[in-house]
Amino acid sequence: MKRRLVVIGNGMAGARAVEEILARGGGDLFDITMFGDEPYGNYNRIMLSHVLSGEESDADIFLNALPWYHENNITLHAGVRVDRIDKFSRHVFASDGRVAQYDQLIIATGSRSFLPPMDGLHTPSGTVRHGVFTFRTMDDTRKMIEFAQHEHHRRAVVIGGGLLGLEAARGLQAYGLDVAVVHSGGHLMSAQMGPDGSAILRRSVEGLGIEVHTGSRTTAILGSDRITGVGLRDQPDLDCDMVVVTAGIRPNVDVAVVSGLAVERGIVVDDHLRVMDEEEIYAVGECVQHRGEVYELVAPLWEQAAVLADHVTGVDRNSMYLGSRSIPQSNAGSLMAPSGGK
Repeated sequence: MKRRLVVIGNGMAGARAVEEILARGGGDLFDITMFGDEPYGNYNRIMLSHVLSGEESDADIFLNALPWYHENNITLHAGVRVDRIDKFSRHVFASDGRVAQYDQLIIATGSRSFLPPMDGLHTPSGTVRHGVFTFRTMDDTRKMIEFAQHEHHRRAVVIGGGLLGLEAARGLQAYGLDVAVVHSGGHLMSAQMGPDGSAILRRSVEGLGIEVHTGSRTTAILGSDRITGVGLRDQPDLDCDMVVVTAGIRPNVDVAVVSGLAVERGIVVDDHLRVMDEEEIYAVGECVQHRGEVYELVAPLWEQAAVLADHVTGVDRNSMYLGSRSIPQSNAGSLMAPSGGK
């Protein structure tokens, strides 16, 4: 009789773990049920900048479209969030009232965009203001495109000068917008490169017509009925109609916290990707903390998924994840490539 495998998360980590499990014969071992916050199959989040710039369409970046789940006998609840896990009775409880029982559970809840504290960021009701965007999901990207295409929107500010922020800035230029990047670090991509390499990058970025402000923190989103600009610490305000925040990410650990699992910065796992003190619960991807490290890159995710699959299927009980190199390889050079429209 097949065991019940439930996967919370249908992003790149969750889907990759399932792919690895299927590759090890897991389709014969498990009835697989997946829950995903987004109402889609699994897509390549790294390619969203290409969708923003118009180089790719939504359909081009799917890794596993909806038919794939049916073909592999996977029950997918797309657009359904899991709120709580009962680790004693081995059930998960979803926001739409669904309840699923598991024999083994994988948590792959990923991460969310970090919104640093700024005056004027939220409406009185607590929602993020119209005209302020994060750049994390397909829906984020679609909303950015729709807003950027409006004839009265002329200028955008991107908060965060890492690779994602620079890609967002370049993509927005495709809609004829003037774009400025504000970065609190002393130089662009300060987490990935030193000052000398960043100086070369800055010249290239400015050569593309993107305004760069480093060493300055955004303190406020300006305007009442609509966004009129951003306020900077120790520098003049910048006018804009649109703000995109790419100031880092934070692991999605809410369901683990509520369910009494081991959480520090992320969900704490051992070298087998098993959640600490839990026999049948695993976690993988950006939501995970392993040996004190939380990873934001794709390569560690792939490595974790392979080890997890070895253990869940029993193919290799000696397989171990010992950590990954934390220095990302940037593709900042791609910023110099044409990005359509401008």
